[in-house]
Amino acid sequence: MTVRKAVVPAAGLGTRLLPATLAVPKELLPLDRKPAVHHIVEEAAAAGVEAVVLVLARGKEAVAQYFFDNPAFRGRVTSPAARALVEEVARLKARVDIVTVYQDEPLGLGHAVLTAGSVLGSEPFALMLPDDHFLPSPLPEMIRAEADTGLGSIALRRVSPAECSRFGIVRVADRTARPLRLTGMVEKPGAEAAPSDLAIMGRYVLPPEVLGLLRQTPPGVGGEIQVTDALNRLAASTGMLGVEVPGAVLDLGTWEGYVAANVAAAARDPQVRARLSALLSE
Repeated sequence: MTVRKAVVPAAGLGTRLLPATLAVPKELLPLDRKPAVHHIVEEAAAAGVEAVVLVLARGKEAVAQYFFDNPAFRGRVTSPAARALVEEVARLKARVDIVTVYQDEPLGLGHAVLTAGSVLGSEPFALMLPDDHFLPSPLPEMIRAEADTGLGSIALRRVSPAECSRFGIVRVADRTARPLRLTGMVEKPGAEAAPSDLAIMGRYVLPPEVLGLLRQTPPGVGGEIQVTDALNRLAASTGMLGVEVPGAVLDLGTWEGYVAANVAAAARDPQVRARLSALLSE
């Protein structure tokens, strides 16, 4: 079945990026000129998604407002270059419907997905975490895998043993299959307990059955409903797929990652790359 909808959880406070997030939602902090959420919606549209569900907390309405016409700019943007940037946002909004729902309590990623349940209905959907950005995106391959098999899939990246305790790590049934066949996952294990060296990244394509599993999932660590708990049950019953990401993963969830991501993204512009090279050489 075609994946027409994507969920983007954007209710978090962004405490790891304080004090900037006291004034600006972390999803609006720029990644190479454009807000991070712009890149996420752009990625979804390029993969054929028709509607993006932004899961917000009260007070974060600016994340959705970004995609709508700002009357303060109307008629005042005269520079052709600046006008092109404003029109780019309008064109993106014309390609994808932006839907907002509210997560009134911080009860975890699983709860955020459930909050979007009334919009998702009974069809597969993408789950896109705005802290993770991919060059290039694995989402088209994941959507094709779902269409071919009817199974959910997770984006994966190889990590070192020392990094395993920072991620969910998957258990793989067959390392030679493409996509990989998964039988389970462990949340943030130590190196010795990790079932593989493949870590879960922030892109998922999930079947509608996962909503029912989440409703049955009791709160876990920190009193939150964990998506990993529901996906473990899904992998053990019908199975799940894993798609290794083909390129770089930029992490906007920490200040160090945010700075590195901006350097990596900006360096793709030849003019900016020359200035960065000169600056870093000093």
